[in-house]
Amino acid sequence: MNRQEPRLRDNKDRFVIFPVKHNDIWDAYKAIEANFWTSADVNINKDLENWKDLNEEKRLFLHKVIGLILHSEHNLNGKSTRQLGKNIKLPEAKSFFDLQSVMENTHTETYGIFLNSFLNSTEQEQIFKEIEAFPATAAREEWIKKWTNSASFAKKLVAVATAKSIFSYSSFATIFWVKNCGLLPGLSYTYEMIYRDKALHRDFVTHLFRDHLLEDISDKKVQQIIGEAVAIEKEVIFNFLPLELIGLTAKALNEYLDYESNRLFTDLMMNRSIEEESLNKETLLEQRAQKLSKNTNNTSNKISKKTD
Repeated sequence: MNRQEPRLRDNKDRFVIFPVKHNDIWDAYKAIEANFWTSADVNINKDLENWKDLNEEKRLFLHKVIGLILHSEHNLNGKSTRQLGKNIKLPEAKSFFDLQSVMENTHTETYGIFLNSFLNSTEQEQIFKEIEAFPATAAREEWIKKWTNSASFAKKLVAVATAKSIFSYSSFATIFWVKNCGLLPGLSYTYEMIYRDKALHRDFVTHLFRDHLLEDISDKKVQQIIGEAVAIEKEVIFNFLPLELIGLTAKALNEYLDYESNRLFTDLMMNRSIEEESLNKETLLEQRAQKLSKNTNNTSNKISKKTD
């Protein structure tokens, strides 16, 4: 990877992070640092009261949702982050992924607090056995192995961006139903925090792919990676979660997943095919960076996080 991706190559003469060499990557790190939170920030007292008032069907639904997301966080998201982090030597990017791993530990801890508060050990064991036995669970794990172990760094980046969105957002959509009902404020707050974190993680990987990657990858291959994940996630959501219990239609969630997959593809491929035949890649990357800078400067409602 070092030979193919000089912008992500480590400089062995850099013993400290300053002076920062890649301000855009460092700014992304400072953004997630500023949004760091811990499980101690979450108050679940009201949730415990609400839980007693829920009927058995809605409790079962939440059992499955929380269990499914906790399983995904432990077996999919954490693995994909660690796998990608092994390949990146650039200090600014390593800082981001190191902190991301800590944040994902916080996510797992907080999921565990809710699950442990709502379910006894027998109920937890039953939910996880059901998740493990579900065919699409194995398909998810195979998908992660297939793409994050790829020799292509471009494919790894697409896979991680996809895992951070497609394998998370559909479950989050069901939790937002809970918030709209005015129930479980601690759980709702937690998922807002985690949703924001996932978006920052996804956007960072997308940025690396779009503005720092030299490796060629076809539109068709990117579509394949995302499309496989969407098909698996639809199988999970439509056949594992009892959506009818909360009045969420399969059609609405199907449209949402299609929207997210199209948005991810667009974000990844933006500017990657501009006059590639007539420009060498270094020049092309410089043009992309200039365009991104101009777009940022013209957006008046964005907060500047310039390192200087």
